[in-house]
Amino acid sequence: MNRVKIYIISVILLMLVVLIYYYAHAIKETLTITNGEVDLTQTDFDEKGMIALDGEWELYWNQLLNPDDFLHEQHDVQYALVPGNWLNDLNGNTYDATGYATYRMVVRNIPLDTKYFGILKGNIRNASQIFVNGEIVLKDGEVSETLDGNVSGNNSKAAYFEVKSSTAEIIIQAANHDYIVGGIAKPITFGTQKEIIELHQQKIMFEFSMILIVVIIGLFYLFLCLVNKEYRKKEPATLPLALSCLFYGVMSSIYSERIITVIFPSISMDSTFRFGHLISAFTVITVLIVVNKVSSVFLSNRIRNVMLVFYSVFVLITLLFPLATYSKILVFYMIYTVLFYFIIWIKVLFLFIKRNGSNITDIEHIAMIISICSIYLFWFDMILYSVGLKIDMFISFLTIPIYSIAFSVLLIFRYTYSYKKNEELSNQLIETFSTLDQTVKKAEKNELAFLQAQIKPHFLFNTLSSIISLCYTDGNRAGEVLSNLSNYLKRSFQVDIQADYVTIENELKLIEAYIDIETVRFGDRINMIYDVDEEVLSFKIIPLVIEPLIENAIRHGVLKNKSGGEVKLTLKRKEHGVYIGVEDNGKGIDVYQMNAIRNGDRNVQSLSGNGISLANIYTRLQNFYHVELQFETGHTGTKVYFTIPLNHDKEEVADD
Repeated sequence: MNRVKIYIISVILLMLVVLIYYYAHAIKETLTITNGEVDLTQTDFDEKGMIALDGEWELYWNQLLNPDDFLHEQHDVQYALVPGNWLNDLNGNTYDATGYATYRMVVRNIPLDTKYFGILKGNIRNASQIFVNGEIVLKDGEVSETLDGNVSGNNSKAAYFEVKSSTAEIIIQAANHDYIVGGIAKPITFGTQKEIIELHQQKIMFEFSMILIVVIIGLFYLFLCLVNKEYRKKEPATLPLALSCLFYGVMSSIYSERIITVIFPSISMDSTFRFGHLISAFTVITVLIVVNKVSSVFLSNRIRNVMLVFYSVFVLITLLFPLATYSKILVFYMIYTVLFYFIIWIKVLFLFIKRNGSNITDIEHIAMIISICSIYLFWFDMILYSVGLKIDMFISFLTIPIYSIAFSVLLIFRYTYSYKKNEELSNQLIETFSTLDQTVKKAEKNELAFLQAQIKPHFLFNTLSSIISLCYTDGNRAGEVLSNLSNYLKRSFQVDIQADYVTIENELKLIEAYIDIETVRFGDRINMIYDVDEEVLSFKIIPLVIEPLIENAIRHGVLKNKSGGEVKLTLKRKEHGVYIGVEDNGKGIDVYQMNAIRNGDRNVQSLSGNGISLANIYTRLQNFYHVELQFETGHTGTKVYFTIPLNHDKEEVADD
């Protein structure tokens, strides 16, 4: 195990210790109220200016009592812990998850130097109204003994009032007919008006800032996905990540301080809960897709599809059934989700420790570990809050930006890693092309060397035979032909295969040496005409592109006629280049042979000059100059020509 893995495991173990310590203290009950009363002189109220009314409240189950009811008669009283659900009281009595009840407590020895006070109500499930010293100071929803008359209103609210004596009687009527479990879920905080206002604002700002972070990240990736098609294709996790961040932002605004009700105060609690449960399912669905898109190693397609079906069914149940009906399965839904995320997190952690040869980098693995752990803690913290075991959702709100930031880091790393890899591949490709270019040039030079060696044996044999015959009849002429042959061979083999170009003048001298030899052999059957501009002689061209055309015109053009014929070589300076043309009055080239030449067929042996096929010249002209060898042919002869552009980057002029 390398150091990175040891370090990450150590951090995880430390985090688990911190979380266990946090939850042990978060769930631990700190009581300030005993038997329904609290004496502020026995607390730190003077220092802090507020107090959480946690402890033993009077509980009157299945009774909605008004302040006057406590003035005229006695009621059987039980005590229950607040905050918490009302499933049982301190005497061991148990109650239904749905129903209604009255809570009561008394605050004594309130400082008389302060006139205005306030109460901050968190979540009282699922409708409530609060009395202070006989006056209604806060109402949230409609409290009723039946479902038909009950209107949910489980929002975080603050109420401010004047206290004229040192005692405050606080009575809370609560009713729950449609949520998982009823009760006072979050602390009731009593304090001076100033402190209550600041506390309320702090809670809202903390949750709002956490939501804002995740929403901004979601909007950024949504914008990136919509405007950048290439990035969307390369990183398919972008869109589901953007949606999951937005869904988590909206979902979080529905819980705890319920910021969504601050933005939309007219929205009903039933609509708020139903919308929240739908969004919660969408968050799970989008996170499933994100994890799967990052790598199917973490979450296979089969498991993803099974989970998608499960959460899609929950979406349908939420849409089709009343809140009071489907709320009965909410605990199962949340526990199932928590267990699922925990299993995924364990799998990701296990793969990180045991992976062997995986194409997933350490940074991607670490980002996945943090992201999935954050989602798991979000749901774990929320379920503790939902069933009344925890008074806030601090961890839930803290983990949603961690999730979005961790996944953002993962995608940014994948993008930069991909960019770096592409850059490396580009450099390798450039090197490959450079090597290939050098190889091609070397191959072309080797090909030229090969072509130079292709002087046909029968040409040499016939020329030598002619020289031998002349030795008996005309010794001087035999010496002249032998000199011409020597000159021809010398110029043929002196073409520097390491150089890309030769001058037109050198090419012309090679042609003249060849014509001298053929004239000895065939006499006046060959009539060679030159039409050459002097200014083009210094221009450089690739070697062995003109002489083979002359040879081809003689051997396969004029010599096919018994009386021979005429071959004309034209070298002219044009406006845009050097025109090179070879024309004969032979019998022409058939269509099949011309198509073979244009297709680069080097096996057209009937159209070769000095061992170099016209197909080869055709190809070389395209490669070097991007021009084609042109043909005009018929029964009266053939004209072959091309123009070398002067502005071509490979065209050169010889030094003076």
